[in-house]
Amino acid sequence: MAAVMMAACSTSPKMPVAGPGEYVVQPGDTLYRIASKTGRSTGDIARWSNLQDPDKLEAGQVLRIAPPGGATASAPPDVSPPPRSASAERARPPRNREARDPEPATPPASRRSDWGWPAPGQVIAGFNGGSNKGVDIAANPGDPVVSMGAGKVAVTEMLRGYGSVVMIDHGGSYMSVYTNLHTVQVKQGQRVERGQKIADLGGGDSGRSKLHFEIRYRGNAVDPRQYLTAR
Repeated sequence: MAAVMMAACSTSPKMPVAGPGEYVVQPGDTLYRIASKTGRSTGDIARWSNLQDPDKLEAGQVLRIAPPGGATASAPPDVSPPPRSASAERARPPRNREARDPEPATPPASRRSDWGWPAPGQVIAGFNGGSNKGVDIAANPGDPVVSMGAGKVAVTEMLRGYGSVVMIDHGGSYMSVYTNLHTVQVKQGQRVERGQKIADLGGGDSGRSKLHFEIRYRGNAVDPRQYLTAR
């Protein structure tokens, strides 16, 4: 009897198992981290999962990382169709290439006339895709930080080592990330325009103030200098 009780006490609830198009929240996860892991936008995950408060996630919670009902239908039996005539082939409408070809993980770099730099300072550290997934821009504490373009605020949170963080969804699977902030002046879900002030810069590390800025496409970091005007 004692052995049975001990076994029962030692049994802990099991974490749910993620099904197709699902993600199980792990301890310490935030919506921003999940979006970065899965290559989805925070706005899409929140909408597909019907999240009432995206800032309050619980370990073991199951989120959708694919559109509900987006599973493909099962394949029909392998039956060879009758041969098509030449006239039927000519009359056949062209396939929708956009629906057949998935979006690339990293799009071709191109300048965007509708995007601008978030701060006027000099770039003191560039993108390398490894230790630096964005650019560092020199600035003074309290300097304004502005949105690079029109979009919707997806994340406002505090991250250890990064200070306050703002993440803006610009549509088309693009997001911009701003860190080392002090006073954030926008709220999650708020619409912003290009050049609109979103925060004041914080103090930075090593006694030097800087804005760390990233552009992400489907959760993957790309070089901001390839998309913004040349300096």
